Order: sequence, then C-alpha cells, then structure tokens
Amino acid sequence: MERACYYFPVGLLLATSLLAVGTGDIITDKSALVTLRDHMVSNRHLILAKSWSISSFVCDWIGVTCDSSRQRVVALNISNMGFAGTIPPQLGNLSFLVSLDMSNNNFHGHLPEGMSHLRRLSFMALSNNNLTGEIPPWLGVLDRLQCLSLTENIFFGDLPANICGNLPNLKELDLSSNQLSGQILSDLSNCSGLKSLDLSFNQFNGYIPKAVGNLKMLEELHLGDNKLEGPIPNEIGNLLKLEILDLGWNSLSGSIPVAIFNMSTLRELDLLGNHLSGVLPSNMCHGLHNLEEIDLSLNNFSGAIPATISNCSKLTGIFLGGNKFSGPIPNSIGNLRRLEFLSLSGNNLTSESSSPELGLFTSLTGCISLRYISVGDNPLNGVLPRSIGNLSISVELLDVGNSGLRGNIPDSIGNLSNLVFLGLRDNSWTGSIPTSIWGLQKLQYLNLINISLTGPLARGLCGLQSLEYLYLSQNQISGSIPGCFNNLTSLKHLNIAFNRLTFTLPMSLWDLKGLVYVNLSSNFLRGPLAPEMGQLKNLTRLDLSNNQFSGKIPSTIWSLESLDHLSLSNNSLRGPIPDSL
Repeated sequence: MERACYYFPVGLLLATSLLAVGTGDIITDKSALVTLRDHMVSNRHLILAKSWSISSFVCDWIGVTCDSSRQRVVALNISNMGFAGTIPPQLGNLSFLVSLDMSNNNFHGHLPEGMSHLRRLSFMALSNNNLTGEIPPWLGVLDRLQCLSLTENIFFGDLPANICGNLPNLKELDLSSNQLSGQILSDLSNCSGLKSLDLSFNQFNGYIPKAVGNLKMLEELHLGDNKLEGPIPNEIGNLLKLEILDLGWNSLSGSIPVAIFNMSTLRELDLLGNHLSGVLPSNMCHGLHNLEEIDLSLNNFSGAIPATISNCSKLTGIFLGGNKFSGPIPNSIGNLRRLEFLSLSGNNLTSESSSPELGLFTSLTGCISLRYISVGDNPLNGVLPRSIGNLSISVELLDVGNSGLRGNIPDSIGNLSNLVFLGLRDNSWTGSIPTSIWGLQKLQYLNLINISLTGPLARGLCGLQSLEYLYLSQNQISGSIPGCFNNLTSLKHLNIAFNRLTFTLPMSLWDLKGLVYVNLSSNFLRGPLAPEMGQLKNLTRLDLSNNQFSGKIPSTIWSLESLDHLSLSNNSLRGPIPDSL
C-alpha cells in the first residue's frame, strides 16, 4: 500500500513559523535557494529560468511559501516538477523552514549533514527520488519533526539506533521501498506518539520485536515485503487504535494471535505470503466490527471458513486462496452486501448445498457490489446454476477453473456484461459454448483450456475486440482458424494447441501486430508458412510444432529480434537455419 505523510495546512505552517520569527533576513534564504537551483536540472526550463529568477522576489518563486510578514521562508514544495540533481548542504540555511517537500523528482546522492540545521522542520517528504546512502543519524536532532517520508529511494543499511528516542514528536515514519536491512530495533517503541510506521518493501530480517506493542497510538503498521520470520508477537494485540496491519510477504510462522481477532478498530489485515498456519476462530468476527479487508492468501491455514464471517458486515475483500481450507464455502457470504472481492481458489473447499447446483452462486447475488470471484482449484463438484446471470452487473472477474464442474455452461453468463476475465478451464462441461459469451464486449481474458470443446471455432469469437488472452488448447476443436481473427486487434496471447484444426493459416492472422505468444502446436494444420509472419515484431514465443506445414521456412522469421522461443519440429518444412542462431 503506497502512502505518504499527511500534508500540513499552509495556514498552520505560517502560524507555527510566526512564533519563531526573530533574527535573520530573506537574503539568507534566497542564497540557500539559489544554491539549490544551481544544483538542479529540469526538462521544464521555465521553472528555473523564470520562476526562480535572481531578479524576482524569492517569496514569489514557485513552490516557496513565506510567513505573513515575508521575513523568512517557511515552506518549500517542489514536488512533481521533474527536477534532478543533488541536494546541497546550504539547504540547511533555511533555518525557519517548517515544511519541505521534494518528492516525486529525480534527486540523487546522499542527504547532506547541513540539513541537520533545519531544526524547526515538522514535515519532510523526499519520497520517490534516487537518494542513497545510510539513513543519516543526524535526523535525530530534528526534534520537531512530525512526519518523515523517505520512501522509494535507494537507502541501505541498518536503521539508526534510537531514531525514535530522539524524535519525540514523530507521528508518521515512512521508509518503505528502499534497501534497508538488519533487524527492526526494539527501541522503535520509543516512538510513543507514532500513528503510522511503514518499513515495507525492504530487507529487514529477524523477529518482529515485542516492543512494537508499546506503540499505543499506532493506527497503521506496514512491515510487509521483508524477510521477517518467527511468530507474530501477541503484543500487537495491545495496539487498540490499529486500523491497518500489513505483515504480508515475509516468512512468519505459527498461528494468528487470538488478540488480533479482538481489535475492534482493525480495517485491513494483510498476512499474505507467509508460513502461517492454524484455523480461524468460529467467532472470528465477534471483535472485528470494522474489518473491511482480510488477506490470508498463500499460507498454510486449514479447517473451515466460519459461517460467522458474514458478521464482519463491512467486508469488501476476502482473500483466502492458496491455503488448506476445507469444508463447505458458507452461503452466508452472500449477506456481505459491500463485498467486492472474493478469492478462495486453491483450497479444498466444497459446496454447502447438497443439490448438484452450487448454492454459493445463488447466494452471491446478494453481494450487490461484487467485482471479483475466484473459486477455482477447489473440488466444488457441481453445476453452475442459471442464477449466475443474476450476479452483480459489476462483476469483472469470474474464475471457476478446475473445480469439478459439469453440465452446461449457463446462457445467463452472458448477462455479466462487464466481465473482463473469464476462466472455465479444466472442467467437464457438456454441450457447446453459449453464444451469449461472444457478446461480452469487455472481455480481455478467456480461458477454455481442456473443457471438451468440439466443433469448429465459433466466428462469434471475432467480435471480442477487447480480447488480449485467448486459451483454447486441449480440446477437440476442428475446422479452420476463421479469417476474421484479424478483428481481434488487441490479441497478445493465442493458444489453440492440441486440437484438430486443419487447413492453412489465414493470412489475416499475421495482421495482429500485437501478438506476443502463439501456440498452434499438435494440430493438423498444413500448407506453407507466409513471409508475412515477419510482421509480428513483438513476438517472443512461436510454437507450430507437430503439424503438417510444408515448404520453405520464411527467412523473415529469423529477423524477429524479440523471439526467444521457436519450435517448428515435426513438420515438412525445409530451409537453412542461420549460423547466428
């Protein structure tokens, strides 16, 4: 989750600075800013040439805010201006500066020690640059600092010892998306006033210190995407104001502390991609009154999904895929009217209904905001009900692949007119693909691999002009590839391998300049290969093996510089292969 420090209102900055106005004059500040200007380059030359002109009044420079009497510079905001260069130590001469925002530029190099003179600084955002080096210990002298954001740079090394003990007013600390390493120091607990701590996307290792439970004011804790291990400390349950807990993509083990299920303020719980195990409490939502998103994907959780999960009535996202959950998917999930994302794929879940028709999909019609349904790779073993067409019109993704589904694909699936992703692979469907699917104009991904398709390729496919990924392999499709395939102007991936296609390839196929992946192997395609294949300049993978192609291999194939995989084996093709290969 990307976030930055909250911005202080300019009025508050001015009021704060007026209390401190005393010695010095604007000439000192102008000199410091001129030095900064001389260290910067920009594609937007007018900003430096005109807006930061020596002949103009410094308080009129873009990004500069002075106090009401125009005696000193109190705020500098040059974020999002495309500047590059280094930060000079003279910037520290802006001794009345309260707010500094240089984020979203291309500054590089180290933070100069001269910045330690910015003793009135409350807000410092240098995020999304290319700054490097260790986090400087002198930051600890900026004892008025309330917000520090150095996210998305190239800082490395350990955290400075006692960084929080020297910053008693710190409310927000964001050091995410750097290359920081070592252990998370227990003295972070000295940041007793911290509301948000973000150390995610670094290389921190070791255990999460128990002392984190002393951060009683904490509302957000982001430690995801590191190398942390060991258990989640029970002391996290002491954070009675915590709203976001992000520990995803680490190597944490053990179970979720019971105390976490009693955190009534918690809105987001992200434990994705760890080695956690155990079962969910049957009354898991008894204390989680405000939970909006729970992500336990890619762990080793087992047992049932409690039917009481519907008591977390504010849930918008349930992500439990890639675990060992078993038992029925509770139909009570359909009571979550705010639910947008339901991801349960890759478990051992079954249908709650004893009827062949899967009651889950009937119950989900109560989720009026639903956008994402992924329940594939579970032994659901049933029939899709016609009521699937009554799901929210906002559904964009439906994945029921490899779920033991049988029977017909309901025509009503065509009612889901906003579908972008449809995965029906590896099931035992009977009958043909309903023509209603060919009316899904927003469809970008269609996976019909290994579903016993027979007959020719439906020309209705050619109407899916938004389609980017088409997978039809391992079926019994016969006939030719329709010439109208050139209508699929967005197509990137085409896989119709292991079917019974015959005849020659239509010339129109090579008009699809966006193709990156083509697999037509193991069919009965014949005829020569057209030189126009060389028009596919983005092609990285081409597999035409195990067919009946004949004639000369077009020399244009060898000019496809992006191609990293080519298979033409088991055909009747001839021609030299360049020595350069």
